[in-house]
Amino acid sequence: MKSINELFTPYAQLETKVRGLMAQLFSNTCGMCTACCCRVDICEEAIQSAFLSQLLKKQGLSEKDMDDRIGWLDLSGCSLEYGKPPICYAYFCDQLLSRLPDDDTRYATSVLGKLMHHIGQNALNDLHLVEIRNQDDLEKADLTDVFHRLEEAQEAHQVLEQFVQSGRLVKSDHEILSKITTEDP
Repeated sequence: MKSINELFTPYAQLETKVRGLMAQLFSNTCGMCTACCCRVDICEEAIQSAFLSQLLKKQGLSEKDMDDRIGWLDLSGCSLEYGKPPICYAYFCDQLLSRLPDDDTRYATSVLGKLMHHIGQNALNDLHLVEIRNQDDLEKADLTDVFHRLEEAQEAHQVLEQFVQSGRLVKSDHEILSKITTEDP
C-alpha cells in the first residue's frame, strides 16, 4: 500500500505541468488583467490543507510567506509552483473563455482545469484531499483511489499537451478525457 509521502512528488510534478500548460494558453490574457479573480481566502486553503501545506513546505514556504492582502500573488501572477487549491485551475473568467477559438479548445481547457480536482475527490469519505485539515486524517485517506485518479489525470494531461500542439482531439482522446469530466468540481 502506498503512503501519502509517495503522492507528493508525482502530484507536484503534474501540477507544475498543468500550470505550465495554463500559462501557455492564457499568459497573455492573465498577465494583462487588472481585476484578478484570486482572493486571499482561496490562497489560505493552501495553508489550512494538510496536503497542500506539505507541498508548500517542499518549496520552502510557510504561512509567514503569504501576504495577508494579496495571498500568493506577485507581479506575474501566483507565485506558487505547486500546492495551489484546485479551484485555482478550475475557474475561467469570461475574458479567458471568449478568447478560445472553438468548442474543442473550450472542452480541452475545461478538462485541464479539472485535473487537480479529479485526483483528490473523496479521498477521505466525502472530503477532497485538500479539504483534509490535519495530518492524522491525511494518513487515513484512501490512497488507492487517489493514485488511480492521479494516473488518469496524468494520461489526460498527455492528451491535452498533444492537443495544444496539434489542435485536434480524436475519439480515443475524448475517451481518456471523459474520465476526468464524470464529476464536476
